[in-house]
Amino acid sequence: MPRLIGAARWLRPHPALAPLGWLYLAAAQAHHALYDRGWRRPRRVSRPVVSVGNLTVGGSGKTPAVAWLASALARRGFAVGIVSRGYGRRRDGGTLVAGREGRAVASVRDAGDEPVWLARTARAHAVVVARDRRRGAELAIELGCEVILLDDGFQHRRLHRDLDLLLLDARRPFGEGRPLPAGTLREPPAALLRAGLLVLTGAPEPLARRPAFLDHPELPEPLRDLLAAVPRDRRPPVTAAALVPVAVRLPDGGVRDPSWLTGRPVVAVSGIARPERFARTLERLGADLREHLAWPDHHWFTEADAERIAAAADAAGGPLVITTSKDAVRWPEKAPAPAVLEVEMRCGAERSVLELVERAVSRAGAR
Repeated sequence: MPRLIGAARWLRPHPALAPLGWLYLAAAQAHHALYDRGWRRPRRVSRPVVSVGNLTVGGSGKTPAVAWLASALARRGFAVGIVSRGYGRRRDGGTLVAGREGRAVASVRDAGDEPVWLARTARAHAVVVARDRRRGAELAIELGCEVILLDDGFQHRRLHRDLDLLLLDARRPFGEGRPLPAGTLREPPAALLRAGLLVLTGAPEPLARRPAFLDHPELPEPLRDLLAAVPRDRRPPVTAAALVPVAVRLPDGGVRDPSWLTGRPVVAVSGIARPERFARTLERLGADLREHLAWPDHHWFTEADAERIAAAADAAGGPLVITTSKDAVRWPEKAPAPAVLEVEMRCGAERSVLELVERAVSRAGAR
């Protein structure tokens, strides 16, 4: 395994900060208790809202899951609007439209990398960036959207959701089991009972291909133990999904099957939450991974970074530089033009998931 170079080491949890973590958790629990007990009420909009979120920070495949669900709903005839917080954007321009009908209409600096990637990838009628999610949803509705997908919305209780999809890492459903900043948990694990569907991401292929929801014995041990203490009628259904490489987009515009990487020397560059997953994917595809330069999630590359990327490629003998599709939207101009590994979310139980979503949308429409 090549060295993982760069700022990715800053992403490691800090157990010494456990006291702060418990303060964070107490504040989060108090916030959610206001809604759970009815002391605060979420505000509705005039169209159904489906949230895609997680319990931990980063690395659960949330953005590809939003793209997958948006595209699947679009194939069923829905005009889908995606509302994103736009985390990491360089200029906070308030509420703005990032994409219309499969193309980006805002810069990555104004909208953020994930909204621009979603605008180009998902079959969405509109992609809206808004700090105030309700205002973002209302703008998407004005643009003709019939269903709103709330990107990273599980903890955002101010806006009413008709269904919550919660993503959990199949290997570590609850991260390290510690709250931020000592670990990666945003909420206690029991908060997953608010969800209408649990999706295990990064699951082994046999589980990800299952055409039905998973049985209790198939679940990862921490999740299985938690749900065992819950009455059956309160357990959300669980499915599994995996990110699957579907193409390599070359610097000259050509497109190759991922198997094209077999035996090819590459230098990997990433600025994502779980860079080790990108490296493992390249190695599973048979690439000769010479070096991996990793920066924090949403990192804005500088000229110095571009020089560093070029130097790493030269030192490794001038192999292909390859990056993720999310990093490609903020790639530094002076760095070597990269190949881009395109991935898609795949879920064997897609039909069951969409039926669940459509039932929630229908109930909302009957209000």
